[in-house]
Amino acid sequence: MRKAFSAKTVSRTLSFALVLILCIVWLVPILFLLNLSAKRPIDYSMNAYWSLPKLFALPENIRYVFMETQFLIPYLNSIAYAVAGSSAAIFISSLAAFAVTKLRLRGAFAIFLTLWAGMIFPIQIYLIPLYKAYLSLDLYNTRLGLFLIYVAISTPFCVFVFRNYFLSLSDDYHEAARIEGCSSFQIYWRVFMPNSWGPVAVLLLFQGSFIWNDLILGMVLTGSMKVRPVMNALSMLNSIYSGTNVPAVMAGNLLACLPVMVLYVVLQKYFIQGLTIQVAGE
Repeated sequence: MRKAFSAKTVSRTLSFALVLILCIVWLVPILFLLNLSAKRPIDYSMNAYWSLPKLFALPENIRYVFMETQFLIPYLNSIAYAVAGSSAAIFISSLAAFAVTKLRLRGAFAIFLTLWAGMIFPIQIYLIPLYKAYLSLDLYNTRLGLFLIYVAISTPFCVFVFRNYFLSLSDDYHEAARIEGCSSFQIYWRVFMPNSWGPVAVLLLFQGSFIWNDLILGMVLTGSMKVRPVMNALSMLNSIYSGTNVPAVMAGNLLACLPVMVLYVVLQKYFIQGLTIQVAGE
């Protein structure tokens, strides 16, 4: 009994130590990012890389990034793209998932497979056809064009998650609401969606992060910083200012990480739930 207890204690201790080491390794780059973002350019050039800042200059570096470089407008663009794009994709996908799971459509599974097929192919194979189509439709270098492609790319995964979740809900809700005289849309809006805050939060987290971190679509389908997302502005910031003002570049990187980090902290309790929904569907 004592040996079993001792082995279990050692196993837990080793597991805890391993997780602690992994956390430290994961946090080291973030700590360096915070340290460099808080330095003045002269402190960075005159002192060691890991030395603490002599004067806390993070607000000054943030002001420089927003006011002196082409970073503020792309930053606001990405906030709008992430919020509007993920919200529209969630709404459209929830409607589609409700239809294929609860309305008993003919060929519902084939419809789902057609929608889900958008997850199979990588984005890169769409780039040339998309570029040519956007030029011909006057969508190139427009916010509407980027919004539409973000919604289109986010929809298949959202349909997949919502379908799995709606299948887990009993049909009794649907039948009871139908007896009460509710239309199909009323059943969707008043019965199913109020019980779907978990998958909605998960998809806001996943798809919002995906849109926020996009680089390649913003690079191919836009041509000016007035329309491009933040990752394109961050790439330009790194290429232009990395030789003259490294702390400002690090502050830009910190600003680019901040919304996703805040989103994960706010919605962390839904993260495991989202993984559970996906695994249950598989």
